[in-house]
Amino acid sequence: MRSPVTGVRPYVLTGGRVRPVHPAPLNIAAQIRSTPHGMVATERLTYEHRDIVELCDRWISVAEVAAHLRLHLGVVRVLVADLAALGLLDVHEGNLAGSRQVAILERVIRGLTAIR
Repeated sequence: MRSPVTGVRPYVLTGGRVRPVHPAPLNIAAQIRSTPHGMVATERLTYEHRDIVELCDRWISVAEVAAHLRLHLGVVRVLVADLAALGLLDVHEGNLAGSRQVAILERVIRGLTAIR
């Protein structure tokens, strides 16, 4: 299965890894946002890393990133965790209260539907 955006097999994007270098559980509903360091580092990043950092100029879920970039969710989880370990992304996995949580879940569902 090739990535529709890059035409590259997903395992190539992660160097054959199915887990990030610095393992940490990363929920698909986790909210991520680029750090200031990440935004200035985009010129030095690979295409997929750069695309993720640029897309995350606002809080967005991991599932939404996968949907927007048309990449496999597992690949995005590995790439996001790697970028976070480098200090290029902030990750917020905390419990969201009330309507905010419902809104996030609805966005995740829309993102997952868009992947199909």
